[in-house]
Amino acid sequence: MAATRNCALFCLVSVVLTAVLLVRNGSTNKPSNVLTGVPFRRAAASRTRVWAGVPPGLTKKLLVLGGTGFVGREVCKRAIDAGFEVTSLSRRGDNPKPGDEQLDQVTWVKGNALDKSTVDSLVKDADAIVHAMGLLFDIKSGLTQLNLITSASRSKPDQDSTYDNITRQTAQNVLDSIKTQKSIGAKNIPFAFISAAEAGWPEVKYGENVEAAAPDWLKRYLVAKRNVELMMDANKSTIRPIIFRPSLIWNWAKIDVLPIIPIFNLANALGVPFVDKTVRVETLAQAIVEGIKDDTIRGVQRFPQIEKLGAVESS
Repeated sequence: MAATRNCALFCLVSVVLTAVLLVRNGSTNKPSNVLTGVPFRRAAASRTRVWAGVPPGLTKKLLVLGGTGFVGREVCKRAIDAGFEVTSLSRRGDNPKPGDEQLDQVTWVKGNALDKSTVDSLVKDADAIVHAMGLLFDIKSGLTQLNLITSASRSKPDQDSTYDNITRQTAQNVLDSIKTQKSIGAKNIPFAFISAAEAGWPEVKYGENVEAAAPDWLKRYLVAKRNVELMMDANKSTIRPIIFRPSLIWNWAKIDVLPIIPIFNLANALGVPFVDKTVRVETLAQAIVEGIKDDTIRGVQRFPQIEKLGAVESS
């Protein structure tokens, strides 16, 4: 998922650079004074309290769809630190980093989130769910071989690997399972979805123009993201929807995107309305965990909210 968005934005660098010049000469937007990612502070471990209203000593179970990916594995680590019992569902089902203190505590399940029975078997025990599934280029893009270069999990799309299937249908399976299995008992189960800043393009100035110039595969990618957002909003009586819309997601090991991080942060600082500030993967993952823990957090979270949540120290 992170790789998909990163490459999509890389394709639009030329558009952003042009916009930077235009906005610098005529924008009335107030620019941000921050050009780089906020310093990351690792939250202290908190193993006795998970979220508001939960008695001390009660362990909550978190299901992460796509826990082997760039963002998913970081969510797993932060959730373990926060005291969750974590299960990851992915096609590989392997610990992406054996020997890691946190990841070794995760239950790694091999399976297909498109299979409803598999999803049902895991959702029934979950107290919270994170959808971190994604792929770089889907089977219809004609660029699937590039996944081997840029994907953190080196995913290999099969015939079912379309954006609609991997994003929308897997989320639909989770929502259907929640509705059928959680109808009695717990209500408003936290369900966090990693969308994209670009999903909000229609809401900002020039956003629709930029999307019109985007490649077809990126347009289909965004359609799938928006469909999930709409589905989550339609089910807010059953779930507590938490929609994260990060722009470029990075860390110092992501050398494929490091050169363009300053470009996007500068564009955002200069007030380009359709470019959000970049987000470190550690900050995003911590924000997701904090969002799950905090019963007041719901709806769309853009980079200001992500940074605020990601900087929270667990008590």
